[in-house]
Amino acid sequence: MATLDQVQTHTAQRGYLPIAKYGVIGDCRTVALVAPDGSIDWCSLPHFADPAPFCRILDDEKGGYFQVCPIEKSVGTMSYDSDTNILQTNFIAEQSHLNLIDFMPIRIRKRSANLLNGVAGTFARIVPGPMRRSLERQNGNDVAAAHRIVRIATAVEGNLTIDVTLKATFDYARQAPSIEVVDGRGQLKTAILHADNRYLVYVINAPTVFTWEITDGVIHAQVPLRHHQRVVALVNYARDLREARELVISLREHNVTVDLLETRHYWLTWARQCQYVGPYSDYVVRSALTLKLCTYEPTGAIVAAPTTSLPEAIGGVRNWDYRFTWLRDASLTFNALGNLGYTGEARDYFHFLHSLNISQGQDLRIMYGIHGEKDGQLAEQELTHLAGYRGSQPVRIGNGAANQRQMDIYGELLDAAYSYTRQRRTQRATRWQPTQREIRRLACVLGDYVAAHWQDEDRGIWEVRGAQHAFVYSRAMCWIALDRAMKILGHHIQRDRAARWGHELAAIQREVLDRGYNQQLQSFTQYYDAAILDAANLRLAVVGFLPVTDPRIVGTVAATSKYLNGKNGLLYRYRPAEAEPNQGKDAAGLTDDGLPGKDNTFLVCSFWLVRVLASMGRVEEAKQRFEDLLKYASPLGLYSEELDDQNGELIGNFPQAFSHIGLIDAAVAITDAMRKGES
Repeated sequence: MATLDQVQTHTAQRGYLPIAKYGVIGDCRTVALVAPDGSIDWCSLPHFADPAPFCRILDDEKGGYFQVCPIEKSVGTMSYDSDTNILQTNFIAEQSHLNLIDFMPIRIRKRSANLLNGVAGTFARIVPGPMRRSLERQNGNDVAAAHRIVRIATAVEGNLTIDVTLKATFDYARQAPSIEVVDGRGQLKTAILHADNRYLVYVINAPTVFTWEITDGVIHAQVPLRHHQRVVALVNYARDLREARELVISLREHNVTVDLLETRHYWLTWARQCQYVGPYSDYVVRSALTLKLCTYEPTGAIVAAPTTSLPEAIGGVRNWDYRFTWLRDASLTFNALGNLGYTGEARDYFHFLHSLNISQGQDLRIMYGIHGEKDGQLAEQELTHLAGYRGSQPVRIGNGAANQRQMDIYGELLDAAYSYTRQRRTQRATRWQPTQREIRRLACVLGDYVAAHWQDEDRGIWEVRGAQHAFVYSRAMCWIALDRAMKILGHHIQRDRAARWGHELAAIQREVLDRGYNQQLQSFTQYYDAAILDAANLRLAVVGFLPVTDPRIVGTVAATSKYLNGKNGLLYRYRPAEAEPNQGKDAAGLTDDGLPGKDNTFLVCSFWLVRVLASMGRVEEAKQRFEDLLKYASPLGLYSEELDDQNGELIGNFPQAFSHIGLIDAAVAITDAMRKGES
């Protein structure tokens, strides 16, 4: 697997970098996108969905950034420390070599002997907001985080001068910060930046005396380094002015080497829990580490991606905020991690579901904020003052899809719950029984709702903003919801409920087969009585709606491969109404999704095809497609949501959990198929 990327620093006009050039660091609270020229161009602080003081990636002139690089003309080459989310950039010039280590401190939560501290994580979700935030700084489910970005720059060869620039633009570049310099002389300099009751503590600790300048809210320093000397630059979020002042004092003597060692230990320990044995293991582990970065430890929520408004098509309007928990995506995430042996993330996610207090089926939403926020709290807004990535407007925060009906989520959630029950059967009964009761209760609530509402039209897995339909995938997943609910309840199910659910189960499958399958196309369609294809239907075999050998599944795979195939061999999820002509393949129909402009090939759909091919026994074909997909990964092994069909460029929010879920599932399917072939 390629692990390197490079870009020349100090070019005449930087502009926007390709999304694939970024590395990602994080602390299971938020992430930062780091460019190979040493610039952090995106980071929401302290949490995923909070305003981003660094948002240069959405406006290269107005947006804030945090850059560390040599002033000499050099080439930056990026790589991850093996099996960690610690990023290294090596800047090579004619007579010097600078090594930059970037990470966000994270460590295994220390278990206190004090009863109050020991149970703090348990009560973190039910105490008032200010107290909860205080608890989660040191607790969370598995790890503690400092809400700190640490950057360590070391002169490996030669003498050089490094440029350190901090431009923090609060509230998505709508507010310039006030800057209070606390220490402004000598080798250590500190400052507090604040606006709108948000605070950042900034520290530069150098081996020699240096100067900095503050102009128009930008702090700019140049630090000379001799051979083997290092400089540390860090930013730490603070909740209020009092904490900011306390951090200024503590960080003066803080040992960042301890931070680095603890962080490396955490990631290595976590990565080594991976039980996957098979080909492509480097990509599988990197995908698992990336999914872990998308988890929000204090509540167990899982975000779809840690960014907003990176476009699905350059210059288009399909720019969405993905920094929320979609129940579908989160369910698929912990299923993928569960297949690798990670059960803790599933436990944490079901704790998150429990905290939502779902007492009726209609209470369930398709998506939530990382603390359980819903509906109006996720309202979509447009940030018209930002230019957007490469001019792609509008830039959005919040997501209007929060109010949609998507009937497939019940099946995704209960399928994940059923998988969880099977995983947990090996655990001790004293740990397992309470969770089992909660899952049975959830199965009853959601099963009853689906039995009564499966005929409701919805907007489907792709969240179309056009008309509602009877989407085939949604109806099939309602069948899965009832099937899994019955399996979860087992002998605990009441007789009348079993009869009612069984009747609806048969009715759903009969109707889907009758109205959701097109004889002319020999394929399942996007919605009833249509001649439009949808790559989501590849999952019908994966979830067991029909056997993989069923002619209707075989036909769907063939039609999808033919009609939704892009120029680069990847798949579209569907063909939008305004899509460019597809070389005569539009006979399968176009989708009016309520949005203008084109869409691009969707990476997870291509991984779904690989998974189905492997399960069909077409292993060599699956391997070839999978290896072709690996070529589109970023040099660091990361994926966004889509791939530009014209030039093969990664586009969309980054890194995208859906894509990495697809990679893991496809690799596991190939490995399983290879083992079956050998037996």
